[in-house]
Amino acid sequence: RSSDLLVNDIIEKLESTGMILPLVTKTAFPAGMKIPTSSVKPTASWVAEGASSDKQKKQVKTSIDFTHFKLRCEIAMTMEASVMALSAFEAKFVENVVEAMTKAIEDAIINGAWNAAGTALVGPKGILDETPAAGQTVEIGATDGVDYDTLIDAEAALPLAYENGAVWFMTKKTFMAFAGMTDENGQPIARVNYGISGAPERTLLGRAVILNDYMDSYASSVEADTVVAFLFNPRDYVLNTNYNMGIQRKQDWDTEDWLTKAVMAVDGKVVDKNSLVTIVKKAAGDE
Repeated sequence: RSSDLLVNDIIEKLESTGMILPLVTKTAFPAGMKIPTSSVKPTASWVAEGASSDKQKKQVKTSIDFTHFKLRCEIAMTMEASVMALSAFEAKFVENVVEAMTKAIEDAIINGAWNAAGTALVGPKGILDETPAAGQTVEIGATDGVDYDTLIDAEAALPLAYENGAVWFMTKKTFMAFAGMTDENGQPIARVNYGISGAPERTLLGRAVILNDYMDSYASSVEADTVVAFLFNPRDYVLNTNYNMGIQRKQDWDTEDWLTKAVMAVDGKVVDKNSLVTIVKKAAGDE
């Protein structure tokens, strides 16, 4: 009808993305890049005057290899939609594609990108695919709940050398499980501050918390052992893209639909897992 107006906007359900991607280390090397890892660090020793110290050999133990996996997203828009509000749909479609790619990458950074059977990686290896170093897993018993000591044990498990830069990763629901707790002096262990931009900045025992929707939330009972929170320095994760995101559009000859496609080549891995401390909720019978 002539009185109908088409608002140049599209209302969609919001999703939380873009919290993790800005934090990791990004590189753009060709496929086949290797990051060497050394086996030992030298130690200094006191010696008497005129005496010599032990000669220590610095060796490269192994290397971390980066290949490339193709990440692709395609969306079709009907010709009728493009005619009704071309500018609105073009902008929203590009936004949707970028959001979908970001969500897939962030999910892979946390959980890894596995095939449907869970037997082979089809994308980056996730932080939680790594096995924490000895003594860096804090367990919550099947009949126990999260408490102040849970965080204290996790902080104690984090090596001093890796303390700077390590942050908490968890869902908002898990964070709220800690929000009402206090320490032995009655002070809250969780805080939410608001910076100049007005965005909330959450902390636990003074350490920053990065909320995400890619993990399982804490629950009083679980069917399998579940990581509900973890400490990690995101700079210790390297995301390598040797072909950055390219967006193309074309019209389908048979259907007249407009196709939007984004493609990028990407791989990612943890290069140093010593900042990883996990909190695991145990399932009944697995304690």
